[in-house]
Amino acid sequence: MKELKITDFVNQLASDQPTPGGGAAAGVTASLGIGAILMAMIFSKTKKMTEEEQEFLLGKIDQYQQSKEVFIGIIDRDATEFEPLSKAYRMPKDSEEEQAKRHQAIQEGLEIASQPPIDLVQEVDKILVDFDRVIPLIKKMIISDVGVGLQMLRSALNASSLNLYINGGQLSDEGKQKEYYELADQKVKELSEKLDSYYEEVKKVLAP
Repeated sequence: MKELKITDFVNQLASDQPTPGGGAAAGVTASLGIGAILMAMIFSKTKKMTEEEQEFLLGKIDQYQQSKEVFIGIIDRDATEFEPLSKAYRMPKDSEEEQAKRHQAIQEGLEIASQPPIDLVQEVDKILVDFDRVIPLIKKMIISDVGVGLQMLRSALNASSLNLYINGGQLSDEGKQKEYYELADQKVKELSEKLDSYYEEVKKVLAP
């Protein structure tokens, strides 16, 4: 999926094809979001920074490059890690034994399919550590791209929470279900609020 042209990806998404789906779209969105932030950071490197500021910014650039690769990976993983669940849904269910095997396969498939959105949420969590120190280092002429990136990360984050809701709602393991719901509710809310606050900081820089 990640090798498709953007137009091909969008057209395939807007079709009757089973993949790509919402999870892959969230991966694309998160990739574009961190990409926009990285661009602003790279263009903001300057000799006028203190040695500490330069070291911090370069460290964050390296970290976010790795995050970008995680998000890009999720584009394909959304399809490949959904496949076990898709196969499980197609298993026969005529006898009690078949029903039991199918149920077990679905439960296992739900956990596998949930890992990409979990990873996306956790990666955004890592990105936002010390992000308040990033914003002051960005040049005003390009800081709007940071705002764009923050909004795209927020969108991908909330999209991932929906995948956790739908998968968690089918789990028999109440402990695992609670874990998914807490991640989708509490953690996503916490991170969304952080993203909103950083977006407001960007707006303040641009305010006339």
